[in-house]
Amino acid sequence: MKERVLIVEDDTMLLEFLDENLSMNGYDTKAFESPVEAKEYIDTHDVDLVLTDVKMDEMTGDEILAYVTETYPETGVIMMTSFGNITHAVRALQKGAYDYITKPFKAKEILFRINRFFEAGESFHNRKKIEALAGSKKRDQQDESEDEGEEGDSDEALKQGEKRFIGDDPQIKKLLDILPNIAQSNAPVMIQGESGTGKEVFANLIHQNSNRTDENYVKINCANLPKELVESTLFGHVKGAFTGAISDKKGAFEEANNGTILLDEITEIDINIQAKLLRVLQENEFQRVGGQKTIECDVRVIATSNRNIAETIADGNFREDLYYRLNVFPISIPPLRERREDIPLLVSHFVDRYTNQYGLDNKEVSDELMEFLKNKKWHGNVRELENKIHRGVILSTNNDVITLDHIEKNMFSKVDLEVSGEVLSDLPLMSIEDMELQLIKKALEHTEGNQKEAAKILGITDRTIRNKLKKATSDSEDEEE
Repeated sequence: MKERVLIVEDDTMLLEFLDENLSMNGYDTKAFESPVEAKEYIDTHDVDLVLTDVKMDEMTGDEILAYVTETYPETGVIMMTSFGNITHAVRALQKGAYDYITKPFKAKEILFRINRFFEAGESFHNRKKIEALAGSKKRDQQDESEDEGEEGDSDEALKQGEKRFIGDDPQIKKLLDILPNIAQSNAPVMIQGESGTGKEVFANLIHQNSNRTDENYVKINCANLPKELVESTLFGHVKGAFTGAISDKKGAFEEANNGTILLDEITEIDINIQAKLLRVLQENEFQRVGGQKTIECDVRVIATSNRNIAETIADGNFREDLYYRLNVFPISIPPLRERREDIPLLVSHFVDRYTNQYGLDNKEVSDELMEFLKNKKWHGNVRELENKIHRGVILSTNNDVITLDHIEKNMFSKVDLEVSGEVLSDLPLMSIEDMELQLIKKALEHTEGNQKEAAKILGITDRTIRNKLKKATSDSEDEEE
């Protein structure tokens, strides 16, 4: 039986293109310009995957996503968005979307995302079942509490999803000791550390403990911003400033006025934009792209970087004056391998987090697994440890003990960072450009198309991967012509 894909897109030409292309590739497609009609169809037919636009008149893609994830949790959702909605789409992923793709895209790109969804199959549906079960248990617990006349633990429930900085290591204790003093200041903070060490978690704590905690907290991942939209994203633009600027738009600094802005991986910002960023820090003012009006702002800036900043400055990719302006409070987060004694504490924390999230009974970690975790290299640091424990909780649903087999099954080996050594093997002599492309392709094979994981393995940004693949595709098309 063919998998059924429901397409919701108010652009008639794109809708027809998707309908025809997916049908030709073996899918049972149902296409709707009206999201309301699409919603009615979902209520009366089995649908495996919903492919929806973000901006539509009758209903937004977010509303479609919320309805599907709440009512039909085993149905996947892939969202299509313009470049201007990247941040919006990332939030959608956090709300349950399986994937998103930016417009414009080629037929093979959307087909790859859809094929990947169906290839994920059982693992995706198992996760959705657990999430649905957890939601059901939480609702039952709330109902029981109301029946007994007890007060609901609403504050505690809100805090369950919050990130905490866990550790008894002396380096971590020092960071937590100085946190209140840093938080109460309005000075910029520069947080350095490898990917996955908890830079963003520490930044969140600074905002939460500051006198700006009730104001906006705007997070910008500089590594994921398209180069041509960095300035507009940060400072906004006026109508007509560039093609596609159909109205005035606030930037991140305006949105964060009186609050805090997190510039994650700030060293990825183009050197030409850094001068304007320096002005904001010095003068507390800026202009929108294409605008003449000077806008004043009061924003606390927290920046993070996983790069060696001294090298980045020496290479001419980061302004030294901007670095010193940001570096009032220099914070360095140690890698997990330098605080291995914290691993059991972190493991216990993550096990509790995900058993609570999925409404499961308490679990323990086997001695064999704990020994494995304590001796692992942890290239991905705390984030990698959290992902493994998350995996173990899901796969040990019916067990009281999480074992090594639950997190180290062969089917997962391709996405673990240990494959980095394999990626470099068995390459014939070739040009540097071709070798780069081969390395990228091999890394993507290991990560099943996950560009972020492939970028970690290769020590580059996922933006670099996208640019290399785009150039290779363009060169290939030129040769065919």
